[in-house]
Amino acid sequence: MIDQKIDSIVREMNHLGVIISFNGSFTQKIIEEIGEAIKNYIEQDKTEDMDEKKSYDIFSIYIEQSQNIKNYFYKKVTYNKESEFVKLAFESIIVIGKENNHYYVCSGNIIDNVDIKELKEKIEYVNSQDKVQLRKCYKEKLKNSRNNDLGAGLGLIDMARKSSGLLKYSFIERDENHSFFILRVSI
Repeated sequence: MIDQKIDSIVREMNHLGVIISFNGSFTQKIIEEIGEAIKNYIEQDKTEDMDEKKSYDIFSIYIEQSQNIKNYFYKKVTYNKESEFVKLAFESIIVIGKENNHYYVCSGNIIDNVDIKELKEKIEYVNSQDKVQLRKCYKEKLKNSRNNDLGAGLGLIDMARKSSGLLKYSFIERDENHSFFILRVSI
């Protein structure tokens, strides 16, 4: 059956400007290897709209999103080894693409429905801030966070600082316990 769908998948990805895509379970090694592929692609994109800052922003947003997926999964599985998350870990994706002269990094992963409200509030807060407020908030969080407690929204703030617009997100309910969370950042 997949052999009949590969062509349509490739056509759709090309239509959407997808450059690199990974679907599956995220490990540190996979994150690093995809990161190298992104660096190589960006180095080859010598257009006038690609500067060093933009290439750094694309790479760091990719790292942030993929680490978020990996860390969320491992946190859930650590607390409950029999968790459905062991099976659901493979339902994660990250896509890097280019659309209308803007790059984007889009990720998706399964999350517990009980985590949606807090995540949505964090994203809405970040989206309500301008670049000056985001910079101030970022510095404040860095200053006030303990060494291991940097994950409390710092990554979302950093992505919003580097984004050319708002963080776009959605939640698609899978069942009464889980939803598929999608986050898109344009650069």
